[in-house]
Amino acid sequence: MQELTRAKFDWKITDSCGGVDKYSTLPQLCLKKNRMTELLVSLFSLAIAATLQPRQLIAMIILLQTRRGVANGSAYIAGMTVFRLAFGGISWVLFSNLEGSIETRGGEFSTVVGTILVILGLLMLVHALRQGFSAQGEDQAAATWLDKLEAVSPRQAFFVGLAFLALDPKDWIIDISAVNLIAEADLRGAQSFLAYLLYMLLALSLLWIPLILTLLFPVQARRGLAGLNTWMKANEKHIEITMAILFGLLFLAIGLEHLGVF
Repeated sequence: MQELTRAKFDWKITDSCGGVDKYSTLPQLCLKKNRMTELLVSLFSLAIAATLQPRQLIAMIILLQTRRGVANGSAYIAGMTVFRLAFGGISWVLFSNLEGSIETRGGEFSTVVGTILVILGLLMLVHALRQGFSAQGEDQAAATWLDKLEAVSPRQAFFVGLAFLALDPKDWIIDISAVNLIAEADLRGAQSFLAYLLYMLLALSLLWIPLILTLLFPVQARRGLAGLNTWMKANEKHIEITMAILFGLLFLAIGLEHLGVF
């Protein structure tokens, strides 16, 4: 029996998760745990980049200050949620098949993930540069368009939320990067879906907060949102440029790491 036991536990590993030496038939467990940690950190970074977009938050604040504020705000978030679910599902099917095809031929799917993250990083840096040199008239035109949201209905607010994501290639690449990272992690179907739901909730977190505050404290929230709206409009460009540079460099570094550059 002792010989069989030793044959079964035929290698010794160091448990990097707990720092304890032990015998195990499944040395992959710690590796999977580390991969899950890396996945969650990467998804969190992508979600923060997706949610820190001043114009989306300004639009939400304006909608919450309308006569049907809660209904408009809820519809706005619903439009974004529907887009991300549909876009994520399509991307999952496409890139899961691509992953299988690449690995069947002996390639590594991490190369695709790294390439997309590098593209995302470069796109965000270019966006920061473009925002830095954009004319003041462009910013005023965007502000005028946002002010027109004061007269929308919940149905129109739904399509505004959907259009915000559908018409911005930067959001496409962020969502595609999240799908690819989840696909690369080789999770089970339910786990993959839960991971993407977690990403979606985090990506919408800055929109949920004012909606919840408006539901709980309508009078105080309305006053606070009015002040926040003024501040956001005054500092929109600076916030957008700073976030684009920070996350552009971060995703560029993560992508190059996936490509084995360092």
